[in-house]
Amino acid sequence: MRSAILLAAAAGLAIAQAKPDVSKGNEVFDEQCSGCHYADREDRKVGPSLKWLFVKDKLDSNGKPVSEKTVLQVLNGGGKGMPSFQKTLSDQDRADLLAYLKTL
Repeated sequence: MRSAILLAAAAGLAIAQAKPDVSKGNEVFDEQCSGCHYADREDRKVGPSLKWLFVKDKLDSNGKPVSEKTVLQVLNGGGKGMPSFQKTLSDQDRADLLAYLKTL
């Protein structure tokens, strides 16, 4: 029984550490983010545009420097009308989404 649990845990770890997939990140964006954020233009929708996100010096939402860490903090914690996605998106979904956002 214990070996089955360890194998399942190891399999889960392998999934969580899969290489981020930009196309899957695009799907996550379309499903979860596009209702409030533009990816292809700089206009504000409900929330700020995410075009050029990783080129900017600071996040529009809180003024913190743009990095994977600060973007994940906003994604996980929400704020200013944005819901938290910490329990909604898997670790892999968030990694895929970050990979996609870096292409904008």
